[in-house]
Amino acid sequence: MKKFVAIILSLLMILSMTACGGNSDAQKWPKKGSSIEIIVPFAAGGAMDLSARLTGRYLEKYLGVTVTINNVEGGANWTGYEQIEKAEGDGYILGFANYPGQVGGYLDPSKKRTETFRSFTNIANIVHDPGIIVVKEDSPYKTLQDLLDAAKAGTVLNVATGGGNGSDDDTLVRLINRAMGNENLNSLKNENDKNAKAALLGGEADLQACNVSNYCKTYKSTGQTDSVRVLAIFDQKKQDLMPDIPTIDELNIPELKGLYSSSDRGLIATKNLDPAIVPIIVDALKKTQADADFIKDATEQGMAINMLFGDDFNKFIENVEKTIKDLKIYE
Repeated sequence: MKKFVAIILSLLMILSMTACGGNSDAQKWPKKGSSIEIIVPFAAGGAMDLSARLTGRYLEKYLGVTVTINNVEGGANWTGYEQIEKAEGDGYILGFANYPGQVGGYLDPSKKRTETFRSFTNIANIVHDPGIIVVKEDSPYKTLQDLLDAAKAGTVLNVATGGGNGSDDDTLVRLINRAMGNENLNSLKNENDKNAKAALLGGEADLQACNVSNYCKTYKSTGQTDSVRVLAIFDQKKQDLMPDIPTIDELNIPELKGLYSSSDRGLIATKNLDPAIVPIIVDALKKTQADADFIKDATEQGMAINMLFGDDFNKFIENVEKTIKDLKIYE
């Protein structure tokens, strides 16, 4: 009997040591002297790239290792997403994703993709960039209601949008059309934000659907060649980057109350990521979120921060997916 008890105790000790060893390995991540790569499926210099680089700087600070950014273009952004998906699960390759862009990229049947947002470990949303409607400073449309009244009366208005079907700009236009019961806002589906701005300022477009970050630094520069008037922010909350611009709910336009739109960017990884690594990254991001220098840097870059973790992040993406499906963009 004593011998049997001794054997059991020995087995328990071995199991305990094994478990402790596993926890110790997780706690050692990232290894001292290692490097973490963040894959950005977009070109350098854009909003996604800047968001990733800002996040990377503070992950370096709180994880204590080098963080590098790797811009992987091509495949309508899915070359980069595929590399993130196929990465090892050791956490040394992470990625940045945008919404609704990623969702539109797999819902489009012409792309024949089997991956969805569920094919990744969705660690945290970082940037929340609400949608806005702007017109040129000298536009005859002084308010959003003016624009809507013209559309209701049958005037077709061209809208500059920085992206094709399913982009957040294009989605905002579709949501407004659906709410107003007509198709009189015509999305031009410009290739990018730069081209969309040129279409507005050059007179090709009557208005532009874009984001707070596009004009937060310049919208008060009246009298300049690129002056614009911001008519509304399509978000629940007032925005510190544009504190004097009303939210869509504050405008009390019944058809558009509760109509929200945004471009969101977050940190993701392969589905096979070691789950023990996730709380370590989340802890670093929560420290980042509370860092006064990070807040200052984000403000200077025109980035509104809204971190969502775990289930909250997945539910957010799920709602984005539902919105795109409900609009039947690809049918």
